[in-house]
Amino acid sequence: MSQMPTIVEFFQNFPDDDTCLEHLFKTRFGDDVACDRCGEIGKFRRLSKIPAYTCNCGQHIHPMAGTPFAKSRTPLQKWFYAMYLFTSSRHGVPAKELQRQLGVTYKTAWRIGHELRKYMAIIDGDPPLSGDV
Repeated sequence: MSQMPTIVEFFQNFPDDDTCLEHLFKTRFGDDVACDRCGEIGKFRRLSKIPAYTCNCGQHIHPMAGTPFAKSRTPLQKWFYAMYLFTSSRHGVPAKELQRQLGVTYKTAWRIGHELRKYMAIIDGDPPLSGDV
């Protein structure tokens, strides 16, 4: 079992949103991505205005699409830090703690926690509770 990184190591690995987006891109699509349109391999580069990558032919890949942080204006580094808090805590992370740690509103903290819990339930394959609980 690998040891959990410290908070200092976390911020060294993910110092900004660009690094988080690059990690997400490599995790989802690998190092050598083949373009669906032209077939070139590994020719994707980062766009400057939007969180996406483009091929020389103009084909775009959006790494955040289909993830809990899609369509969110919250910086990606804050999402990654929330995931770090969830995985490093034994008893879960309440929205109030996310609010304090991330420096966001309670509504945003609640949404981040809700989306992460919902995604973890999908990944774990746990069905929602039903009937008399």
